[in-house]
Parts: sequence; C-alpha cells; structure tokens
Amino acid sequence: MMRFLPSIRVLASAIFCFSASTSPTSTDDDTKKCKLYLAKSTIPNAGLGVFTSINLFPNDSIGYGDPAIPIVDMDFHNGGSSSAEDYHWLLDDYNWKASAAGYFMEAEAEKTSAHVSGMGAMPNCHMRLKNIVESGNEYDTAGVTRGDPGIGAFTGYHNRKTFAIKPIEAGQELFVDYGKQWFLTRENYMGLVPLVESYPIATKFLDHFRLKDFLERLMFSRESEELMSDLWELIVRFPYKSRPQSALPKNLNAAKKAIERGIYQTELWQSTLSLDELERDGKCLDNIRPGNSTISGAGRGAFAARFLPKGSLVAPAPLLHVPDRDILNMYADKIDPFTQEEYRDFSKLTGRQLLLNYCFGHRSSSLLLCPYGFQTAFINHNGISPNAKVIWSTDSMYHNSSFLEQPVKHFDNVWRPVLGFDYVALRDIQEGEEITINYGAHWEEAWTAHLQSWVPPIGYEKFVPPQVLNADRTSPLRTFDEDETMYTDHIDLYCEFSNISVKKQKSEWDEDEFNTNDHKVYRILERTKNHEEGEPDYYLYTLDLLVEIDGNAEKFMLYTVTNVPREAISFYYKRYHSDMFVRGAFRHEMMIPDDIFPSAWKNIDLS
Repeated sequence: MMRFLPSIRVLASAIFCFSASTSPTSTDDDTKKCKLYLAKSTIPNAGLGVFTSINLFPNDSIGYGDPAIPIVDMDFHNGGSSSAEDYHWLLDDYNWKASAAGYFMEAEAEKTSAHVSGMGAMPNCHMRLKNIVESGNEYDTAGVTRGDPGIGAFTGYHNRKTFAIKPIEAGQELFVDYGKQWFLTRENYMGLVPLVESYPIATKFLDHFRLKDFLERLMFSRESEELMSDLWELIVRFPYKSRPQSALPKNLNAAKKAIERGIYQTELWQSTLSLDELERDGKCLDNIRPGNSTISGAGRGAFAARFLPKGSLVAPAPLLHVPDRDILNMYADKIDPFTQEEYRDFSKLTGRQLLLNYCFGHRSSSLLLCPYGFQTAFINHNGISPNAKVIWSTDSMYHNSSFLEQPVKHFDNVWRPVLGFDYVALRDIQEGEEITINYGAHWEEAWTAHLQSWVPPIGYEKFVPPQVLNADRTSPLRTFDEDETMYTDHIDLYCEFSNISVKKQKSEWDEDEFNTNDHKVYRILERTKNHEEGEPDYYLYTLDLLVEIDGNAEKFMLYTVTNVPREAISFYYKRYHSDMFVRGAFRHEMMIPDDIFPSAWKNIDLS
C-alpha cells in the first residue's frame, strides 16, 4: 500500500490546488496552530464532532496515538446482558471490539471490549463520508515492571493512531467507520440511519419520481418557494421511514444543491465548517500530547504541545456517566454442581475494572464520570504543585448544567453524554512540560496505603512479558523436549495459519499465511537452523496447533505445521494473566473536587 503513496499525494495536491513549493512543512507556526477541534457535529442530533483545521492527505497521521483500556467480562460480573433494563452502561456506545485495539487484547479474558478515548470515542460515523481509519494499539508499560507498585494501575495499550484515508479539506468533520452492525443493533433509539447502500436508492428515488426535473422547473419561480419547501418537508417527514429516505437531504436548500452536485457532494459540503467557525465555536483538542511520564512509576503522561497561558484551556473532556460504581466490581466465579454453569460469587470481590482509575467520583456518591477527552487519560497526579485543574465546562455544546441539580437516579434513563469538564491551566505551562492535576486527598491516601502494603509477585525478577519476547525475532525458541514448562506459566503462543486440511492433519506453512487466523500453539516439536548466503541464520519450526473442530470452541484437534518462520509466531498473555490482573494492582477513581461537587448527587451516607 505504501508504494502507491507518492501517486496518491500527487492526486491530493491537485485536489487541494497545492504546488510543490507550498507543500506542508513543519515550522514553529505549525506547533502554535491548533489542528484539531471539537465542535457541534454537522450530522443532525449527533452531538459533538471532530474537525480538522488543516488540509490532510491520504495516510497522513492525525493528532496523537490514543490509549485503550480493556474492559473484561462485564456481562458476567453484572449478572446478565448489557441490554437488561437495570444495567446502565452508556460506554457500550463508545467501546470497540477488542480486536479493534489489536495486538493481544482479545486474549485478556473470556469477553473483552476496548474503551478508546480521544479519537477512539469522539469522531462520529457517516457511512458515505468516512475519511479516517484507526490502527491497532501497541503494548508496553513504559518501563514499569512487575516489581513496581504501579504495575497494573494503568493500561499498557497505547498509540492507537488515526490516519486519513482520502484527501480532507480544512474545516471538514472527521468520520470513522463504526461498522454496519453498530447501526443495525441500535435502531430502537437511533432510527434508520442511512448505510452505504442507501444512497444509490435515494438517488434513484429522486430520478424515478422525476422530482429532480420538477424542482429544477420550480427553482426559478419565487412564488413557488413555499410550495417547494412544503413538498420537500413532506418527502423527508413521510411517516413510513426507510434508510434511503434518511439519506435524502434534510432541507430544501440542501436538496437544490443535491440536484446540482449529487447527494454525496452535498453532504460533503454540509460536513464542512469555516475556520472562523471552528475558532469561534470549537475547542482545541491537540494542546497536549502523550509521552513517558517524568513521574517515577507513573507510566505515561500528558505534555503541553504548545505554550498554554494561565487560565487557558488545556483540554475539553466530555464525560460518560456511570450511575452505579458497583458495575465495575469483579467477582470470583462458582460452578453450579447441577448445571455446570458459572455464576458470580458475591462473597468474593476479586477486584475492579481498570477503567475505574480513569474515572472521577466522590466518596458521598455512587456516580462515576469517565472523561473521553483527547489525551486527557494520560494526565497524572501532583498533590503539591499541579499546573492544571478540572472545572465544569461553561460550554453548553457538551455540558448541560441542569444535570448538576438532578439526583443520581435521574441518570439511569439518560443515554447520551450530558456533562463535561474543562482542564484549565493554573499557571503558564511551557511547551513540553508535563500536565498534572490533583487527584484529591482521598486518592492520595489510597495510593499511600497501596505503597505501604505492596508486595511484588513471586518470581517477578525473572518475569519476561510477551512484548519483550515478540520483539526478539532472532533468538531460538525452546522446544517442548528442551523445556516443557517454558511457555506454560503466564504466556501462550499463537501461530498465523489458515491452510487447514482435516484429513491430512498436517501441512507446510507458506508466506500466504501471514495476517491470517491465529491458532494456539500446543507445543513446539522441532527447530531447524537455516542458512542462506549473505543472510543471517534463521530458524524454522514444527508446531502442534490446537484447531477447533467444526467451529466448536469446546472441541479441538492437534494439527501439525512444518517450516513455520519465527515471524509467524506470537506470544500472548494467558487469559487473566496480564499486568492489569496482577494481585493487588491499584484501583481508585480520581476525586471530583469538593468545591464543585453537586450536593444533589450525594446518595451515600458517610456518617
């Protein structure tokens, strides 16, 4: 794909009317200019949207990489399906399948989803105008090891990058692909959102009923303007809804443009705001960037991408509400002796979801507020001299202050974000300086207690995480005969392979197997050393794989694959063995400051 990049850029330059001498280059002015804005979406009733203030080319990186927070076995720990009436989990509309986060998140638990803040949660989806795509996450813990008290307290999944997939002009809204199924499963409250296949039918609708010709004739008659408007309103508000009907322009002015340009070009025009509108009505999103924290053991942090004067906006942060914090509790399981089914053991609280560490709360309330701002998940704690703080936003675009006066139970029936924080600078913050806030006295007390009670896991000195093993592509892997326990403690091996022949039960690996299905390796049978003139030595392996029989996850057969290169073998954590499952890993929400916490939300008696 990359080899076609030069020709794509030539095409994009022609579209933007750029000359070679004016191609984008990095300057001091570039770092001062906000390139990403949060503003009201151009999609009616879609809430917020993300907009670019610069022209983008295909394959251009947008903003900075996002973190991904694994959320595991939510249905099990809450006794049923997330569609249950008493199971309020707004994050379902903002989470991704674990596979979208890449690497080995799918293997974290029996059922895992990924909460990706920033570009993973903010952009809307328009099936016809999608113009960005996100990569998978990388995984590492920024130097924090199994012996450190901070291990498991933050996500190792990071750097999920966003790229342009087509030329995008300055001012356009950025749209990602949620997938067709996302809309099909939400018809009950989202209605019939148009899909890609809806637009050709909508175009034929205009032509078939000759509305195009009719409107063209009426377009030049001033007296007919009211009639035209009534006619178009009748069409788009017709009570028997369909997805093609939803794809039609929503007002007469847009319908006229659709006659001239087509529906696609009309929607593209509607999805663009002027730079003046973005600067006036939008909020800058790229004031901060991620990096390894300067705070020992904290993992990653957020750093000023440009100079931020005292009192200025560091980052906007729309909030997802969780009315009952207990939804993040995790319990041991029991087996019913009669049905052999697993169920929760409420007497054994084993921990809490890692997401808790990324949310705000208060001791006197069950309510949690989880920001999904751009890079705000990386902002660390400083209890002595923080350079930023959170305040309730004054922008009605993403903060409805009336909800500060509502009791927590009121949020049970609110299925959209209605509140927002602004992170603001307490003093001048220089470019490159780490951003910190005060998480609150109760958080600091909990962290101090954690430090005092922390006991590293047994054997942590010899612990080698899978990302380290995956980075080493040259050292030989041990066979089962050499060390049968080598890969059985906390790690599983997987092999990319799809050429399964059930009758033969044995195949030779070939290069077409790259980027195919991953199958669990039962054991490494053989290792052979190979040499080619002028090239370093390399190893090929014979593996026994565990292959599902007829797609049944409960039945497997051993399948032998020969001549497997090291690049086709990956190390994964075993289920429930990754860093976030370390026994005693720190869990505590950040604290909403007392001076801004609404008294209406107090539903826990602390006396």
